[in-house]
Amino acid sequence: MANIILLAVDNSKHSLRAAEAVERLAKPTKSDVAVIHVHETAIGRWGSLRVDDAEGDGFAETIVQTLTEAGITTSLLVREATYGQVAHALINAADDLDADFIAVGSRGRSDIGSLTLGSVSHKLLHMSHRPVLVVPTV
Repeated sequence: MANIILLAVDNSKHSLRAAEAVERLAKPTKSDVAVIHVHETAIGRWGSLRVDDAEGDGFAETIVQTLTEAGITTSLLVREATYGQVAHALINAADDLDADFIAVGSRGRSDIGSLTLGSVSHKLLHMSHRPVLVVPTV
């Protein structure tokens, strides 16, 4: 039985599918869900530039509201990370919460595509010492 599930979201249909899966898991186990959205920033010669979707915070808030209305104790976390370090931010958040597992949506890229594009789910699978639930988009 899980006590805390960390659900990573990024304003995509992949995150929506992961949220649906987490809802199905959290309800019968009475698990709490921490929804996390990570602001990703690229740092260059001329300063820093936020590269994640600016509407991601609103999307995360909608997921929190939906899960709360479903009777699941839900909280929202927002973290910051430099470009390419989102997986590290998620792992650190899971450690801070002592989460039982991390849930994330996937675009369904191959291993080769994930390596070249730096897939967050791919990195989580290889770096996290906690279980990772990767929910594919059908």
